[in-house]
Formats: sequence, C-alpha cells, structure tokens
Amino acid sequence: MRGLKSIIPRDEVFFDFFDRICAGIVDGVEVVQTMLDSPKDLGLNSQRLKTIEHQTDQLVHGLMSHLHKTFVTPFDRNEIHALAVRLDDILDMTEAAGSRIDLFCPECAPPEARRLADVLLESAKLVREMIKLLRKFREPDRILELTVEINRLEDQADFIRRSTVARLFREERNPLELIKWKDILEFLEKATDRCEDVANIAEGIVLEHR
Repeated sequence: MRGLKSIIPRDEVFFDFFDRICAGIVDGVEVVQTMLDSPKDLGLNSQRLKTIEHQTDQLVHGLMSHLHKTFVTPFDRNEIHALAVRLDDILDMTEAAGSRIDLFCPECAPPEARRLADVLLESAKLVREMIKLLRKFREPDRILELTVEINRLEDQADFIRRSTVARLFREERNPLELIKWKDILEFLEKATDRCEDVANIAEGIVLEHR
C-alpha cells in the first residue's frame, strides 16, 4: 500500500477529532441500551444522551472549522467532510431513538430491540477501530475486513427490524405500542445504515491510496 504518511504532511488534529467523535458515538449507543434495560430512568438517561450528542456536535463543528482553515489534509477534503457528516448522523439517529423511548414511554421493550441495539453497538465499535487505523494508514486489509463486517451487521440490523415489525403487526394488540416501537426500531436501524456509510467511505480511501 502506498501510505499517505510518506507523501504528505500529517495533520493529527483531524484524527483527534475523529477519535473523540467515535467515542461519543459508542457512549451514546450504550446509553440507549441502558434505556431499553432500565425504563424507570428514562428521563435521566435521555438527558445524558442529549448531552453526549451536543458535545459530539461541537466536535464535528470544530473539525469542520479546522478543515476550512487547513490547506493540506491527510486525505481528500470531501472524504474528510463526508466522514464527519456520516459519523454525526450515527449519533443523531441514535439520539432520535433514545428521545422517542423517553417521549413515548413505551411498554415492555421487545427483546429484538435490545438485539438491534447490540448490533448497533458492535457496528459503532468497529467504526471506531476503523477510524483509528486510518490515522496511520496501516493494516489496510484490516480496514477492508471491517468494511465487510460492518456491512454484514447492517444486513443483520435490517433483518431484525423487518422481522420484528412483522411480528408486532401479527401479535401486538395495542396499535399505539406497535407505532411506537416501529418508529424506535427504524431509527436504530438507520444508525447502522450510517455506520455502513462510514465504512464505505473508509474503504474508498484505502482503495484509492493502495
């Protein structure tokens, strides 16, 4: 692989921002898991999630500001911008799911909701690993492996969402509960979609500089 480190200056600030954004994403997903497990503390955990989302938004804004002020970047400016936007989207979708859990106060969560949150957390952790590997442009094959795994997890999340909604249509007698959980599940699955988007961008960066 033709590493970028050998051909252009490294600006570690971008990667510092990315690492902190990824940490916020993982923290946010873990809060949603807690909300699914402990409905009695929904308000408190929803506020925690909003705080994480706000802090991460500030990091994204800081990264964008640095991008506009920097002439030479570690890789293509459009790719940096796209990564920042999609990473932000992961947490936005996660926060949307959490805020609806708090707002709707739905009854007992279907077990599949926790499974979907678990898949999202696994995806978020793989995204974090992938972004760390981009910092030094080492282990390109591992980045490509992570892309495949994150895509697989997105397929799994989509299956969980579709099959759960189908089951709820068959079995849930309270239509309001059906509507609530359908909405929540959709946002959790959308967050895994955004993880896949990040993986695809990272894959493109690797292939471009291989």
